[in-house]
Amino acid sequence: MPIRPYAPEDRAACLALFDSNVPNFFAPHERAEFETWLQDPGEYFVLEDGGQVVACGGVWLGPEDRGRPAGLSWGMVARNAQRRGYGSQLLRFRLERLRALGAREVHLDTSQHSAPFFARFGFREVRRVPGGYGPGLDRVDMMARLGGAG
Repeated sequence: MPIRPYAPEDRAACLALFDSNVPNFFAPHERAEFETWLQDPGEYFVLEDGGQVVACGGVWLGPEDRGRPAGLSWGMVARNAQRRGYGSQLLRFRLERLRALGAREVHLDTSQHSAPFFARFGFREVRRVPGGYGPGLDRVDMMARLGGAG
């Protein structure tokens, strides 16, 4: 299953992935933020299966002195394609990309529904805000140390 850089032609497919995950993983009001963010997403990737985008997610690397020097952005898998390994494959790819960029730790924020997935990859919860994304959707801040970073 190829993972490749996001292209503007992937916009509709990524928005459809987002829509398929509302309201369980994203709050409806977050769509406008994601849509705007897609105009210049930086290092963002899509995973295809059979020529169809089934997952997307990105990475970011910031200044070391800001406290959150590297992280994951807007990761998601099509609702009807979850629990098939796509998310794990894309997460491993993104973590390797951050290692290649020299990151020593990675940060993310997610909901209480996705936090257990990230915990399986060594992420630990550092803060939880009940209803942080909206009613019934907690914001969970997590981080992990990356071994092998330069």
